[in-house]
Amino acid sequence: MRLPIKTTSTLYETNYYRCLVYHEKQTDDIYLTFCGVERCLPGYEFHCENRTGYHLHVILGGRGILNVDGSSFPLHRGQMFVTKPGEQTWYRADEKDPWTYCWMTFDGYKASKYIESIGLKPGTNWRDCYEDPRRFYTCVKDVLDRPEMTLANDLQRLSQLLAFLSLAIDSEEKKQPYPRHENDVNTDTYVDKAVIYIQSNFANVKISDVARNIGINRSYLTKIFKTKMGISPQEYLMECKMDYACKLLLETDAQVQDIAQRIGYDNLLTFSKIFKGRFGVSPKNYRLQNRGGKEQFL
Repeated sequence: MRLPIKTTSTLYETNYYRCLVYHEKQTDDIYLTFCGVERCLPGYEFHCENRTGYHLHVILGGRGILNVDGSSFPLHRGQMFVTKPGEQTWYRADEKDPWTYCWMTFDGYKASKYIESIGLKPGTNWRDCYEDPRRFYTCVKDVLDRPEMTLANDLQRLSQLLAFLSLAIDSEEKKQPYPRHENDVNTDTYVDKAVIYIQSNFANVKISDVARNIGINRSYLTKIFKTKMGISPQEYLMECKMDYACKLLLETDAQVQDIAQRIGYDNLLTFSKIFKGRFGVSPKNYRLQNRGGKEQFL
């Protein structure tokens, strides 16, 4: 990865990374120090210790590991994590499915109170997120797209920080334990859990694993899933696999064989046959016909 280029007085950018550095206190209660989004390279690792402020990350895609004071936690899309003042921390992107995350860093005398309201009390540095991760990204992107040092932008940064924290707190208030009995909760809850689990584990998951994870049987899951989503869980699983394959074909130089393995196909011919049946062209020709254009984080 090339070193970031400072494109304005506060904004740093590469093809994989955008970060706005900001050291003006909007209020003493809570204030933004920097924020950004990063699509990490495989195995990319970041070490930090005795950092000031609270660095709240939301994982937009992929996987990685967070280590805090010697304890490691494997994390994935749909989760959030924080590094807190004074901690010995490192985090590393997965080698095969490196994560993309956005973050906001903030401080102020109310910062610790907000972090606890998010559910990240002392001794806790991560949790599941019950809001669409893209909503957090929208807050960050709005700040990154307005880097000029104006009063209007200064107020906008504060408003987006508050929106980011509001989403996180609202997510904590919405969370529910995984249901274990079919009559305990609304069927939409089961489907939502199934969608999140498939999105996070599509490379090597079976639908029976999904049903087991959320505590219902496979036939019941298939029934309620088709009612809400219009397709079966198996069809949705295939969509996730193929969508990710397309992303890798367009945004990386990975070999088709490697892409097939990343989404759970050890046999290249099987992958190519399924891909062509869905898109009408082979993976190689899909890349040739569609490659190009500016890379996007989402």
